[in-house]
Amino acid sequence: MTAHTYHSRCGLAALAVLLPLFAACESEVAAPDRDQVFEEGTITLDASSHTGFAYLSLADGGSRQSPADPGGSTAWHMAFRRFSVRLNGGVAGPGSVSAVNLGNNSTMTADAITALTPVDGEAAFTAVTEADIPGTGSFTADALVPDPGASWFRFDRQSGSIVANPGAAWKVREGSGRGYAVFRIVAITMQGQRPVGVTVQSRRQDPGGSLAPSETLDVDLSRGPAYVGLSGGIVMDPASCDWDIGMSPEFTIQVNEACGAGTFPLDLLDDFMALGRADDAPDYAGFLSSIGGAFPAAVGDARGTFWYNIRENNRMWPTYNVFLVRVADEVYKVQITDYYDATGTSGFPTVRFQRLR
Repeated sequence: MTAHTYHSRCGLAALAVLLPLFAACESEVAAPDRDQVFEEGTITLDASSHTGFAYLSLADGGSRQSPADPGGSTAWHMAFRRFSVRLNGGVAGPGSVSAVNLGNNSTMTADAITALTPVDGEAAFTAVTEADIPGTGSFTADALVPDPGASWFRFDRQSGSIVANPGAAWKVREGSGRGYAVFRIVAITMQGQRPVGVTVQSRRQDPGGSLAPSETLDVDLSRGPAYVGLSGGIVMDPASCDWDIGMSPEFTIQVNEACGAGTFPLDLLDDFMALGRADDAPDYAGFLSSIGGAFPAAVGDARGTFWYNIRENNRMWPTYNVFLVRVADEVYKVQITDYYDATGTSGFPTVRFQRLR
């Protein structure tokens, strides 16, 4: 009994010595320094909606986000809708996310893009290291850019003609401080391949007020460009400050930037008829605007994420371009590798990312 007691005490003493060592080892394994962990991941998002975005956080290995108020949330870093990519920063969100487009495959021809394989994509992604991170001034947040596809009209296959696209609408800062408005084109009258008239729907807001009920105005383009003051109708003198939006038979819309007019695009989820204000946009551009940045919105841009219809088969081809996305002081490399899910359904981008710093 005495001997047994003696050995137990020795064992307890030895265990007391070893436990701190085990605890230290366990602590090192369970809670490593985050600066030494370079999170990476691959995630496929359901971005198949034509109106709503799918939201992604790059932090801690990546996660899908469902913010109740995306315009007021910093929980997401990137947003995807079909082939469009938004960053949570600049005019697109309240965060501080910005990016650089490395454009590693931007000089490739369409045929060269179709020849790329996932192995090529992996090689391009792996080749980007911390040494490729440029200075902070090279990163850009999303900003207002000219509407690249003249989204206010579209081709209607059934009629074989150009028709209006009322889903595209803009907040407007009127010239000379008159007020604000929202407007969209709701009808186009075509003569052959040339528009000879458009119908403008608008809702005005006096300074300090709210948006009024909608009004429509038929604009004659048969004799050339026409200029519209959203507070006063057709303006005959293009040199005056009485007009805000000018339209031409060449499918162009001009904004009276010289007199302070500007536009900000409504999101597809915004209800034109229910909107209460037009004076709350983060910025107004002196042209018909869209939101763009390091991720080009066009699908025929070699610097973008996809090329479309190269083989005339209505298919998206990944460019495997690599982007650097900056979130506060952290920088991630990001590559979009596919546009289809396992069943071949479109609108499911696969995003590969890794934190470099």
